[in-house]
Parts: sequence; C-alpha cells; structure tokens
Amino acid sequence: MLSSVKSTLITLKYYDEAVARWISAVISPHVVGVAITSIVTMQYADNPLEVLIWLGLLMPLLVVPPLLYVLWLVKKGALEDIFMPRRETRARPLFVLMVWLTLCIGLMRYWSAPRIVDAFVVTTVVLVGILGFVTLFWKISFHGATIAAAVTATLMVIGTTALPTVLLIPLVGWSRVRLARHTTRQVIYGSLVGVLIAVVMVQVMLLHLLQ
Repeated sequence: MLSSVKSTLITLKYYDEAVARWISAVISPHVVGVAITSIVTMQYADNPLEVLIWLGLLMPLLVVPPLLYVLWLVKKGALEDIFMPRRETRARPLFVLMVWLTLCIGLMRYWSAPRIVDAFVVTTVVLVGILGFVTLFWKISFHGATIAAAVTATLMVIGTTALPTVLLIPLVGWSRVRLARHTTRQVIYGSLVGVLIAVVMVQVMLLHLLQ
C-alpha cells in the first residue's frame, strides 16, 4: 500500500514538473511580446493588416539574432539554458539584446515603420533595460514581468472581457517557482514591475499614436 502511494506521488511530481516546463516555455517572454503587440495592433492601428505584415517581417529580425547568440553561449557552456537561470550570467546577453533592439529601432525609423511597431520595440527596450538593471543586483523574474505587463496592457486595451487572462499571472509564477528558477518574492516583484511598466507605456503609446 505504502509503495503504491509513493509511486503515485512520484508520478504526480513528474507530471507536475512537466506541466511547469511546458507553461514556462509556451508563455515565454518572446511569445507574450508577440501576443500583446498583436492585441494592441488590432485595437489601435489605422491599418492592422499592414502593421501585422510589418511585425511578421520584423519579429525574426528582432528575436532570431539575440536568440542565436544565447544558443551559442549555451553550446559553449556559458549558460545553462536559454532562460539564463543564474543571475550572474544574464548581464552580457541582456546587454547584447539591448544594443540589438536599439539598432533595430534605428532601422525601423529609417524604413518608416508604423508608429505602433516603433512604440512596441521602444517599450521592449524600456522593459528589458529596467529588468536588466535590477538583475545586476538581484534576480528578478522576466517571465513574471512580461506576463504581468501583457495581461495589464490587454485589460487596458480590451477591458473587463479580458479579465480571465489575469489567471495567467499566478500560473506562470507557479511554473517558475515549481522549476526552482525563482523564489515567490522574485516572481511577485517581477510581476509588479511588469504592471507598472505596462500602465505607463500603454499611456505613452496611446499619446504617441494619437499625435
């Protein structure tokens, strides 16, 4: 009887961890960024189709080079995985990401990309910059920040019909704690930063778009 109970608990623990890994991978900062941009685009862009085409062309430019750099660091053994679990190893990849995104902003302005796309990348640079600065001194959850920012922005854009998305914040937070990538406090503070940045940047973006 005891062995059967123990076996059941081990099985549940295994699947529990597998579910947490799946959540952590699917609701990652990259995926969340694309989702929130699409939502804001459909709501506020003068020509949503044009903006979505721009995003479809730009997303590989924004994401692929920094991701390849991180994968190279993983292959070298400088990072454990693409989510950079050790705070001490995050500074260089985040700096490269900031530089790359800043260069992309220059390219988008040169190509006369829609203002909403420009605003999205600027918002991303602000979010990464703040979280990166905090990371120099203390480990904070990027997953927590991005999902909280996405949910907050979605609520501000769509309204109360998007309230069910609030459940994603504790779900993602649980996955990070379950995988021992963050403490509960790191997830909570990351989420609070994400909410604050979303409130400020959505207002700034709307003012920018309405000019």
